[in-house]
Amino acid sequence: LISYEGMTWSEIQSASGGKKAGKGTNNHFEDISEMSKEAQRRARELHLDVDQLFSLRLSGKGRLYGILDNGVFSVLWYDAEHEVYPSVK
Repeated sequence: LISYEGMTWSEIQSASGGKKAGKGTNNHFEDISEMSKEAQRRARELHLDVDQLFSLRLSGKGRLYGILDNGVFSVLWYDAEHEVYPSVK
Protein backbone atom coordinates (compact mmCIF):
# COMPACT_ATOMS: atom_id res chain seq x y z
CA LEU A 1 0.00 0.00 0.00
CA ILE A 2 2.95 2.32 0.56
CA SER A 3 3.48 2.52 -3.21
CA TYR A 4 0.01 4.06 -3.59
CA GLU A 5 0.24 6.60 -0.77
CA GLY A 6 1.46 9.54 -2.86
CA MET A 7 -0.84 8.85 -5.83
CA THR A 8 -4.22 10.32 -6.71
CA TRP A 9 -7.14 7.96 -7.40
CA SER A 10 -6.87 8.89 -11.06
CA GLU A 11 -3.24 7.75 -11.10
CA ILE A 12 -4.09 4.57 -9.21
CA GLN A 13 -6.88 3.70 -11.66
CA SER A 14 -4.66 4.28 -14.68
CA ALA A 15 -1.71 2.19 -13.38
CA SER A 16 -0.98 -0.25 -16.19
CA GLY A 17 -0.02 -3.89 -16.30
CA GLY A 18 -3.23 -5.86 -15.92
CA LYS A 19 -5.51 -7.37 -18.55
CA LYS A 20 -8.95 -5.99 -17.55
CA ALA A 21 -11.06 -5.62 -20.69
CA GLY A 22 -7.96 -4.94 -22.77
CA LYS A 23 -7.34 -1.67 -20.94
CA GLY A 24 -4.25 -2.92 -19.12
CA THR A 25 -5.13 -1.48 -15.72
CA ASN A 26 -4.11 -3.04 -12.42
CA ASN A 27 -6.78 -1.33 -10.31
CA HIS A 28 -10.39 -1.08 -11.39
CA PHE A 29 -14.03 -1.65 -10.57
CA GLU A 30 -15.42 -5.21 -10.82
CA ASP A 31 -19.09 -6.15 -11.09
CA ILE A 32 -20.17 -8.16 -8.05
CA SER A 33 -22.41 -10.23 -10.33
CA GLU A 34 -19.30 -11.54 -12.12
CA MET A 35 -17.36 -12.45 -8.98
CA SER A 36 -17.07 -15.93 -7.55
CA LYS A 37 -20.26 -17.38 -6.05
CA GLU A 38 -18.70 -17.21 -2.59
CA ALA A 39 -17.87 -13.51 -3.04
CA GLN A 40 -21.43 -12.82 -4.23
CA ARG A 41 -22.81 -14.62 -1.18
CA ARG A 42 -20.54 -12.62 1.12
CA ALA A 43 -21.58 -9.35 -0.55
CA ARG A 44 -25.24 -10.24 0.12
CA GLU A 45 -24.43 -11.03 3.76
CA LEU A 46 -22.81 -7.61 4.10
CA HIS A 47 -25.94 -5.97 2.64
CA LEU A 48 -23.84 -3.93 0.22
CA ASP A 49 -25.71 -1.19 -1.58
CA VAL A 50 -23.36 -1.20 -4.60
CA ASP A 51 -23.12 -3.19 -7.84
CA GLN A 52 -19.34 -2.96 -8.10
CA LEU A 53 -16.33 -3.23 -5.85
CA PHE A 54 -12.95 -1.67 -6.45
CA SER A 55 -10.05 -4.09 -6.93
CA LEU A 56 -6.65 -2.80 -5.81
CA ARG A 57 -3.71 -4.92 -6.96
CA LEU A 58 -1.10 -5.42 -4.25
CA SER A 59 1.08 -8.07 -5.91
CA GLY A 60 1.00 -10.57 -8.78
CA LYS A 61 -2.10 -12.27 -7.37
CA GLY A 62 -2.90 -10.32 -4.20
CA ARG A 63 -5.89 -7.97 -4.31
CA LEU A 64 -7.83 -5.81 -1.89
CA TYR A 65 -11.54 -5.45 -2.64
CA GLY A 66 -13.61 -2.66 -1.25
CA ILE A 67 -15.89 0.28 -1.82
CA LEU A 68 -14.40 3.43 -3.34
CA ASP A 69 -16.63 6.38 -2.56
CA ASN A 70 -15.63 10.05 -2.83
CA GLY A 71 -11.93 9.23 -2.61
CA VAL A 72 -12.27 6.92 0.40
CA PHE A 73 -11.45 3.23 -0.06
CA SER A 74 -13.18 1.02 2.51
CA VAL A 75 -11.58 -2.43 2.49
CA LEU A 76 -13.96 -5.40 2.57
CA TRP A 77 -11.59 -8.30 2.03
CA TYR A 78 -8.14 -9.43 1.00
CA ASP A 79 -7.81 -11.96 -1.84
CA ALA A 80 -4.32 -13.48 -1.67
CA GLU A 81 -4.78 -15.83 -4.64
CA HIS A 82 -6.89 -13.74 -7.06
CA GLU A 83 -9.89 -16.03 -6.57
CA VAL A 84 -12.67 -13.50 -5.93
CA TYR A 85 -12.59 -12.33 -9.54
CA PRO A 86 -10.28 -14.74 -11.39
CA SER A 87 -8.59 -13.61 -14.59
CA VAL A 88 -9.95 -15.04 -17.81
CA LYS A 89 -7.57 -17.71 -19.09
